[in-house]
Amino acid sequence: MALSVYVHIPYCLQRCRYCDFATFEFSEIMPPEQYAKWVAEEIQSRHSMWTVREIETLYFGGGTPSLLSPELIVAIRDELANVGFKFGPGCETTIEINPATLTEEKLNAYMRGGFNRFSVGAQSFNDTLLKMCGRKHNADDTRETLKLLQKYKLNYSFDLLFALPGQTLQDLKLDLEEVKSFAPPHLSAYCLTVPEGHSMSVGRPPEDDQLVMFDLIESELRECGLLQYEISNFAKPGFESRHNTAYWRDVSYWGIGLSSHSYMKEFAPFGKRFWNPKSIKEYGQQVRLVDVPSDQFEVLAEHESMTDFCHMFLRMHRGLPKSALQEKFGKCEEAIRRLEALTEEGLLEKEGESWKLTSRGRLISNRVFAALTFSKEELQSHPLSAANQA
Repeated sequence: MALSVYVHIPYCLQRCRYCDFATFEFSEIMPPEQYAKWVAEEIQSRHSMWTVREIETLYFGGGTPSLLSPELIVAIRDELANVGFKFGPGCETTIEINPATLTEEKLNAYMRGGFNRFSVGAQSFNDTLLKMCGRKHNADDTRETLKLLQKYKLNYSFDLLFALPGQTLQDLKLDLEEVKSFAPPHLSAYCLTVPEGHSMSVGRPPEDDQLVMFDLIESELRECGLLQYEISNFAKPGFESRHNTAYWRDVSYWGIGLSSHSYMKEFAPFGKRFWNPKSIKEYGQQVRLVDVPSDQFEVLAEHESMTDFCHMFLRMHRGLPKSALQEKFGKCEEAIRRLEALTEEGLLEKEGESWKLTSRGRLISNRVFAALTFSKEELQSHPLSAANQA
């Protein structure tokens, strides 16, 4: 068994109007050298909590990690090796980059440091929409970045944002035509999600149009060999994100850095979650602590774990195997009853002994996930799981 590791880099050129991540403009926080020092101290303090010492995937996200010097990024990766972690054969090592922040010199430094996958925060080729989102780069910046990645025949992912205020179906078609001309190995398609009353909630395509947009994305990407393997993710066979798949398949992961979340599956019987604070000051005060404060972790109860398990597995095209559900939870009759009811409703379908979302179910997946959200009281009225009996 191996571990997946996420490192959060909170620096950005600007705060995009739709962003709710823990990110800051450079002028708002300390120099990145100080932040990198804190990250290294966190690694030194907490690495011993993990019995698994092989890293299967490593992901630097943010923020915009490519704003930092490659030397700082690679030094963080090296610190994991310094405390005894091994990088498994073919370890998928990803860094998020924004157009206009990557040079050929930087790219070569990342590759020398072991990075073999790049996630491009492009969002759109429409300069008007980019400006409306508060992005600093333009479409030409994206084109140059993609050409550079293709020059070296690198594995990369393209982020596409849709259902933006004022965006038409024709706008999306033009984006997709240009995406197809580059034919990236992987694409993540995100429907803009902002709370009601947010400035970007005005003028968005209505929900029915959003569904048409997503159907268009799926059909157009299929034409260039990008197949949907998760609700929002498409890839050429063999280029699926192994790091994100770890989240969806109940694998332990360690989140390092500001606001990062971790999951320890091995903590009996149903796992433990813990997280770092969103406050820069608090994060700096905690990096030398072996354990996070009591209000920053939770031991999962059966109903919480079962909810997460069903939601995550069903996000993937391969679906939720009955055997995996029973291996973790025993008979789990209540979960099976709900899965069968959703199948009769046409929102799930059975493929062998696995449940998966139907086309209709993918479009209204929130309804499926709501039906598979369990409470302690509901599970208490059914036979105890194998784990509880043990």
